[in-house]
Amino acid sequence: MTYVASPSYHREDANRAPNLRQCLETARRHLDETSQASETEKIETLVASAIEAGWDENEVREALSAYDKQDVKRPKQEPHVPTMGVVPSSSF
Repeated sequence: MTYVASPSYHREDANRAPNLRQCLETARRHLDETSQASETEKIETLVASAIEAGWDENEVREALSAYDKQDVKRPKQEPHVPTMGVVPSSSF
């Protein structure tokens, strides 16, 4: 399981869907950075964690489906490489 934050808005509130997407994106980034699981396993982990946090399964799967469709359209970005605090190897 991974941590997914609980809903901050009532089911009928228009802010609930964006709140869910934000919670899932945060949890997804964590999984991508820490897990070697397959894509399917990651999705099922997100769904189970979100349900445990109080989200409805249908809204979670819908949000993940919409996220996947958006992700296909996004250009792949190179990972950020921190430079501050990095000591060049020639300094050793």
